[in-house]
Amino acid sequence: MFKTPVFIDFEASSLAEDSWPIEVGLAWLDGRKIITHSSLIRPRPDWSPNAWHEDSAKIHKIPLVDLNDAPVTEEVAGWLYKLIAGRPIISDAPSFDERWLRMLAGEQSWCKIHSLDEALTWAFSSQGKIEPGKLGLAYRIMASQDTLHRAGPDAAAHAQLWRKLM
Repeated sequence: MFKTPVFIDFEASSLAEDSWPIEVGLAWLDGRKIITHSSLIRPRPDWSPNAWHEDSAKIHKIPLVDLNDAPVTEEVAGWLYKLIAGRPIISDAPSFDERWLRMLAGEQSWCKIHSLDEALTWAFSSQGKIEPGKLGLAYRIMASQDTLHRAGPDAAAHAQLWRKLM
């Protein structure tokens, strides 16, 4: 199920209910090499400007003005589709990332985002039994990783975790 996963991460205008995606990052393994791609996202005119929070901007360090020259949502959605179609998608925050993916790509559901927990449980299960030592190691590694709050590097950190554990 998760043999060739793509790890996805979004940065957003805020964590509010009406927040919108501002950056998407993807990472996957090509052998032992981590391939990483990311793109800023120009906000759609119908997205609420009130959903932009300066506190979030301080965390991800992406000023709103930088999004003026970013690719439009349709362009980013098409690019994403070409890179991830048919592959299992994994996120550490699937409820947020699925919402932002739907905002970016429209309501068409061309992929489901699985949780990192689900993927790790699948990877470390044998005949229905979880190997707790490996799962514990995964969580210790995750706890020791810095979160950079940029979509590409954060997705790459999950691919790096996967590479260490497989």
